[in-house]
Amino acid sequence: MKSSLSLFCFFLVSVVLVSQKNILSPTQYFKHYGKQHSLHHQIIEYIKYVDQQSEQLQLTQYGESSQGRPMYLTFISTAANLKNLENIRLTNLNNAGVSQQKPQQSIEKALVWCSFGVHGNEAGTTESAINIMYQLLTNPKAGEWLKNTVIILDPSLNPDGYDRYVHFLKNASGNNIHPNAMDREHMEPWPSGRYNHYMYDLNRDWAWHTQQETKSRIVAYNQWLPHVHADFHEMGYNSNYFFAPAAEPMHQYVTPFQREFQLEIGKNHATYFDKNGWLYWTRERFDLLYPSYGDTYPSYSGAIGMTYEQAGNSSSGRAILLSNGDTLTIQDKIDHNTAVGLSTVEVASKNAERLVSNFIAYYKQSVQSPVGKFKGYVLKKSPSMSRLAAIFDNSGIKYGFASKNSNASAYHYQSKATKSFEIANGDMVISANQPRSLLLQVLMEEEPTLTDSATYDITAWALPFAYGLDCYAFSSLPKIDVSVSVETIKPEVKNNSALVFAYQIPWNDLSSAQILGQLHKHGFKVRMAVAESLFKGKKIEKGTLMVTRDDNKRKNDFESALEKLTEEYRIYDFVRHYTGFSDKGGDLGGGNYQIIQAPKVLSFSGRGISSNSCGEIWHYFDKTLNYPVSTVEWDRFDRINLADYNTIILPDGGYYINEDKYKKLDEWTKNGGRLIVIEGAVQQFSGKKGLNFETFATEDDKKAAETQDRKLDLDARLNDFEGLERRNISKGTAGAIVKNKVDDSHPLAYGLGKTYYSLKTSSATFALQKGLWNVIHVPKAYDSYGFIGSGMKKRVEESVSFAVQSNGSGQAIFMVDNPLFRGFWDKGLLLFANAVFLNGYIPQNY
Repeated sequence: MKSSLSLFCFFLVSVVLVSQKNILSPTQYFKHYGKQHSLHHQIIEYIKYVDQQSEQLQLTQYGESSQGRPMYLTFISTAANLKNLENIRLTNLNNAGVSQQKPQQSIEKALVWCSFGVHGNEAGTTESAINIMYQLLTNPKAGEWLKNTVIILDPSLNPDGYDRYVHFLKNASGNNIHPNAMDREHMEPWPSGRYNHYMYDLNRDWAWHTQQETKSRIVAYNQWLPHVHADFHEMGYNSNYFFAPAAEPMHQYVTPFQREFQLEIGKNHATYFDKNGWLYWTRERFDLLYPSYGDTYPSYSGAIGMTYEQAGNSSSGRAILLSNGDTLTIQDKIDHNTAVGLSTVEVASKNAERLVSNFIAYYKQSVQSPVGKFKGYVLKKSPSMSRLAAIFDNSGIKYGFASKNSNASAYHYQSKATKSFEIANGDMVISANQPRSLLLQVLMEEEPTLTDSATYDITAWALPFAYGLDCYAFSSLPKIDVSVSVETIKPEVKNNSALVFAYQIPWNDLSSAQILGQLHKHGFKVRMAVAESLFKGKKIEKGTLMVTRDDNKRKNDFESALEKLTEEYRIYDFVRHYTGFSDKGGDLGGGNYQIIQAPKVLSFSGRGISSNSCGEIWHYFDKTLNYPVSTVEWDRFDRINLADYNTIILPDGGYYINEDKYKKLDEWTKNGGRLIVIEGAVQQFSGKKGLNFETFATEDDKKAAETQDRKLDLDARLNDFEGLERRNISKGTAGAIVKNKVDDSHPLAYGLGKTYYSLKTSSATFALQKGLWNVIHVPKAYDSYGFIGSGMKKRVEESVSFAVQSNGSGQAIFMVDNPLFRGFWDKGLLLFANAVFLNGYIPQNY
């Protein structure tokens, strides 16, 4: 792909103008530019250099990556606009109704935000950012655009992943390029630079904010609320450039103006690509539905949110031979992205007034006449509410808390019916009449309306189900007395000289697992209630933790440590016991309160292991629980002394468990080990002796399924080619919520209640297992939300989602669905804690 000079007769500036501004282009500043990728610090170095040379650029650090790399926003506009940057920002936020602070002077400008490199190994995007910046500062045409437009560039959303990839590429590169796809510079090793430090896909985290990088970016984004957001990506190297408009399904709340403006921008891009003979495509893929992308989150925030996809990714290296005989280079990527980036600014500038006026109308409607059938919500008080509130806070969604009890009637999510209920003090109350109404409605909806089932990601994500919160939705929100915060009722301060016999900690939330992890980490012995009992007239539920003084007699700081931990994790419903004698159901020293083991956890990484699954496990222990986990390369399995661990986690993935590994795992569990098997790894236990998990309940069921498959194959002999994709879609799901029944008497289910809403992201289904505890399963007539193909719906009936097998003195926990998926399914985090902590209590003899 040779870059045509014709495009740059519009974009490039004369040598005289450059020398007058005294700004070196990236090509002049770096000898390698366009031939080899720059490291992150070099990208920042160049931006800082330009910052020193130009009055039309401001650089602001908004955060840092997990590995400590700085993350910057680059503001580009006229010098006059930059001097009034705070007034421009506050004017826009006041137009949206999200700021109480007024600007000293009202100044309306179009705001264009461009994001680069959320997938670190799509390195051409970050490389292009500094060239786009340079062109905006030195091009006379761009100078006109900047008069009514402020551009915000985020050059590297994922600096850790970016440098992981670039270091690999530099190590694999020599003086000569190797465009053959089999060369090692095109074979990026596991886990790839696509992901951040914890191997999370940051482009699926915009709405959930589970990662440090996302939290910082979302706060910065909502301090500006741009009118246009362009998210630069790369895809397979044999593809042609993709730009807006997006494909269906587009969410029904994407406005006509947003759709129309995407089309206008796409047509403008096309004029430049047509002039240069560059191939491109639109509207075939990359939809606007799942709310946690870099195009959808901005779209649900009033912006024109767009994905741009250049051919490349890590497989392209410095240069790659294409199927058409051409060669794709780094410079080609820069040229294409520069054309699209400048075209985006051009269209925004020419339509600045339209953008601003439609943005104002968007937020005005949100306050006065919000979209959606529900105009308000009440979420029943729960310990998980504080974590949901943090998501709302980051995105500027307003809420309050009921300050007194009252009666109401509304649609109840969990029963799918209108019910009368009591609004109690401390319940969360959310009105849809607010600036961030549309984002609220999207995050809360049971399931979106799909205009096309061929979607790119999960099709349901309702936060009430994710957080296990009873939700009531109102078509018209009644007047409810609310306060901005909920009163925290703490246990009375210990004011007597008696020694605390035991601390009772409820097991009803992720915070319970967090404090248990810290107790184990600091050497405390902890008991768990395995049956209900009564103390001072109050029932103690199964799963409740008891930390007794006698078990921890060597802990001189017993009381002070427990008081400090309960405060740190905001557990205010703990109880101090001054006696171990119960009213009913067993004393604290009896068999109803079993000591639980401190987990010594082993997980795996490396080729064949899902990077995401490995990262989800690592992040869960390292950041969510702050509890140690050892992660070993799967290829080194045979070198591990399994006896050093009592808990082993097999992540999702396509790796192979050979017979020797299987026998070792089977023997280890028989000797008391706890094995947790996640999603894709589950099917490898089919047909085994010992540890076993079968797809079908009986041989007759298996034969019937095989007969049905053969019949379908025969019936499909004359199927048309065009319908292939649709037929494949009908066999599975991209991601849907399924309501499960729970055996809450089993330790795996403690704290979950009678139902669990599981996020099913795989088409794999398994029958109710024989000889296992089918702890969480899908009943015959089940509720679901989101798209499940017609060929899969029947198979989901009476299938198991989470099961436990006893094996000798140990056990295996099989997780057909992944409760750690993307780290945002809050109730799944508690379920996983049950598997790690509560399934391994030590039986006592009497």
